[in-house]
Amino acid sequence: MENENITSEEGKTRKSKPSFLMTLIIVIVVALIISGITSFFIVRILTSNVSSSSNQSSQVSATTPARVILITEGSRYTMMLKGGYDIAVIDSLQLDVGSNQARDLIHSNRIEVLEAIRMIFMNKTRGELSTPQGIELTKKQIKDSINEMMGFTGERESLGVIKVTMIIMTITTSQ
Repeated sequence: MENENITSEEGKTRKSKPSFLMTLIIVIVVALIISGITSFFIVRILTSNVSSSSNQSSQVSATTPARVILITEGSRYTMMLKGGYDIAVIDSLQLDVGSNQARDLIHSNRIEVLEAIRMIFMNKTRGELSTPQGIELTKKQIKDSINEMMGFTGERESLGVIKVTMIIMTITTSQ
């Protein structure tokens, strides 16, 4: 009877040892899995911040306006107005563009751009160009016309012409 008690106690101790080892192994495996998942997400978050900051820096350089001078200051470029009797004398015409691609396209198509601007002026009267509202409308029409001609519409509009700076010296009658 004592032998039976001893063997049953030994059996209990043998059974408890494997369950302790199994518990220890399970705890270690779970800890490794949790640390692996945590490390994965930390690395993923850190690399996404680095890539988004590099994207932002490339966007900043892409959106840094470049200046295109179509009519240099002091050149006094003439534009005929509606009816053919009045002429606007443009002292300077500059475009601020949102990308180098737009700048290059405008430079390579300079004659076409000037022709589009000339057509806008041919639809204007002296009265329309004599008010600040009329000049601002003309600048907007120039901007929209060039952006449409160069394909900078919709989402790409911010890469095209952003601002038009124009100085009209005078409007005179041709003789």
